[in-house]
Amino acid sequence: RTMEQILEKCRDAASRGATEVCIQGGIHPGKDHTHYREILVTIKREFPDLHIHAFSPEEIDWGHRKSGMTLYDYLGWLKDAGLGTIPGTAAEILDDEVRKVLSPNKIRRDRWIEIVTTAHRVGYRTTSTLMYGHLEEPRHVAGHLVLLRELQKQTGGFTEIVPLGFIHELNRLYQKMDARPGS
Repeated sequence: RTMEQILEKCRDAASRGATEVCIQGGIHPGKDHTHYREILVTIKREFPDLHIHAFSPEEIDWGHRKSGMTLYDYLGWLKDAGLGTIPGTAAEILDDEVRKVLSPNKIRRDRWIEIVTTAHRVGYRTTSTLMYGHLEEPRHVAGHLVLLRELQKQTGGFTEIVPLGFIHELNRLYQKMDARPGS
């Protein structure tokens, strides 16, 4: 999307009474860390009071690696530009045994933890997700929840845990592997 298209979405949302926008667009190989900041600055210029809940840990990882900054400084740089809170997506199941099959190209468990705990240290609040109904076993779900509980004890930064049922239709994991057909 162009910045004008993003602003059009924000204008539409604001005209309907929205006080917050959620922005997650994935990784664009031709964009770097400055793109994420440009989105924030562009929105805040026109909508200074609009809360921005944006950039998954996966997107933060991409931008951080492109930035040359420490993770703490990179997250602070985004905060200064107007980032309000961070979605804790890309968590799926925080167990690398499952992640290697479920989401082999996504960040690993420890990197997700590093990004989220650093975000909490910078002063962000985040959500967290748990995707279920695929390859995981009860022990994976339990381990995921125990990990989130421990992180919450340490940082107090989670606002919620969002359970997401696996959507199997047209999913390669379901069609070619032993994944269950969702919840």
